[in-house]
Amino acid sequence: MLERLLYASKIRPHITVAGTSVCEDDILERYNAAPVQRGPFETLILDPGGFAFSDTETIIFDVQGFSVSVRPEHLYAIGSISTRVFPGDEWVKIYMKYACVVIPMQAWGEILSIVSALNSVYADGRDLLRERAKGLPFVKVD
Repeated sequence: MLERLLYASKIRPHITVAGTSVCEDDILERYNAAPVQRGPFETLILDPGGFAFSDTETIIFDVQGFSVSVRPEHLYAIGSISTRVFPGDEWVKIYMKYACVVIPMQAWGEILSIVSALNSVYADGRDLLRERAKGLPFVKVD
């Protein structure tokens, strides 16, 4: 199960595995800040950012006891999400636009493996966007 940690300062919300302290300890050490609020978080949403509109069907799968969702048009860009591996190589921090996620490295590896498999069977997100933007003036998708 996942949990969301909210901070009073400008620190982005953090999502991590409930009952662990790796994420909280890292923020305390780096920024001397503790969460002001915490609560359950149902589904980890993989969103690399950059899409202005999306109405495709969400893909949901489970990894190590928590739910992960991703839209087909985001699959190709998941590899562009920045990460930082914690000392000891057991945990990773994943930097998404609206939140940071701290999960075991093994879980992130499983997520990337599933995303890669899904990416091989779904249309490339850039193609989907090109198709939707076709005919719109001044819009070009690389």
